[in-house]
Amino acid sequence: MNILDILKDPPPEFAFEIAADGIAMSRTRPPSAVQRLPLAPGVLVPSPVKDNVTDADELARVVKALVPASSGRSRRTAALILPDNSMRLAVLDFESLPPKEEDRLSLIKFRLKKTLPFDVDEAALSTFVQAGNKVLAAVAPVEVVARYEAPFRASGLHPGLVTCSSLALLELLPRTGSQLVAHLSPGALTVLALRDGVVTLARTLELAAHTADYLDEISADLYPTLIYLEDQTGHQRPDKLILAGFGAIAGVAATRLAVELDIPVEALDAENPGLTGYLKSLAPLARRKAA
Repeated sequence: MNILDILKDPPPEFAFEIAADGIAMSRTRPPSAVQRLPLAPGVLVPSPVKDNVTDADELARVVKALVPASSGRSRRTAALILPDNSMRLAVLDFESLPPKEEDRLSLIKFRLKKTLPFDVDEAALSTFVQAGNKVLAAVAPVEVVARYEAPFRASGLHPGLVTCSSLALLELLPRTGSQLVAHLSPGALTVLALRDGVVTLARTLELAAHTADYLDEISADLYPTLIYLEDQTGHQRPDKLILAGFGAIAGVAATRLAVELDIPVEALDAENPGLTGYLKSLAPLARRKAA
């Protein structure tokens, strides 16, 4: 199933957001409450170029502890929200796109081949054509995705949708104006730029391990992105910087980055932004069903 498309089928029963330091789970229908269990350091090491699961038994144990007991009545489905740095995100600009999906995918794969450290023909690829022929692409080796899916299948869940945290949290962002988004996850920072709801830039940066103050590194990573966006838009800065996943340091980070980058900053109030965004995206489906 396409990891970016709005679900046409009924939503899965459960949604899980997976990070290197833990897994959060919620039912997608009331009564819903987020449960989270930690993962020991090293159980998951997200990467788009190598196996992410270093301790399959421990990962399976945590997944099994989170999955509610089955009534045995029907096949159960789940949405999996993977770490951003387990895949590659890209925004591709085209003057025009072929009308046929097969031809469109061939063209997109041709462009991606030049930038990926793995074979795009042997990868799981999803694309979403935005306004202005800007294509948002998410791609990961099929082996990486399969290893994430395996413990859920073993626990009796069918992964009906797979996405990554930064794409899932898009539902939490404004639909108008321009924003720079910094999504912090263990060991990685994903930077998104949006204008009127269209993603114009997407990249994930690895953060140095054991850094005394990684806000220095984040500020240094965001500054050239702001300069680039200004150059692309006639020296117009984004309206604001939005922080996601900063947790307890969100307030300190917002104050500091606002000064250092000279831009208004706000932080999303969501402990698991990918899961929160995905659940919010299901609300219109629930209202339509109720009507």
